[in-house]
Amino acid sequence: MIRHISWLGASLLALGTACVQADPLAFPASLQGKAIELAPNDPDYARAAVEYAVKPAGQGGVSAALVVKITQDIPVYRMWNGPGDVNAQGNTNRLGGWWSYDAPHGPVDGYRVAYEICRDWNKLKWVATCTLKAGAVVAIGPGQSVSAQTCGDPTGAEQYPANPVDWQTFVNKPWARTSELSCPPESADYQADPLDIAKPKP
Repeated sequence: MIRHISWLGASLLALGTACVQADPLAFPASLQGKAIELAPNDPDYARAAVEYAVKPAGQGGVSAALVVKITQDIPVYRMWNGPGDVNAQGNTNRLGGWWSYDAPHGPVDGYRVAYEICRDWNKLKWVATCTLKAGAVVAIGPGQSVSAQTCGDPTGAEQYPANPVDWQTFVNKPWARTSELSCPPESADYQADPLDIAKPKP
């Protein structure tokens, strides 16, 4: 079963420590019986928009992807800035393209490293739990590295290594796919404890 990276494990990866990992494109054990892999010639394959998910080293996204069709409803999770943080159009970043089928836990700094999330991209303060519906087609895969240039850090300090352990889920244009991704009202979300994001902030 795919293991969630620990903060220690993230630190070791960041230092370039060699780790023995399973084949990163092996079908995830935690999705067995809940999803099926689609071949590129499947009529539904294009719905995953793999071309937007798989990116070169240093640019984030995933390093490689499997396209899967969900066969039973599963929970998916996304961390976001919170209801008080809106853009010029008045929208939050609650419904973005990147999700996890593993529930967030551990310190927020470890989560940021595990999922290669630049500080400018997401403040990682709140947790939303939505439902990926049976029939949804998405891309999943191991996280790609993110360079300091991609993060917009001129000091070169903020950068993240690729992570073959914690896979990401890419939902293309989730706001337009309400039949595939169902989210409760924002009031169901919680502000995360930065020391353990599985829990609400005290």
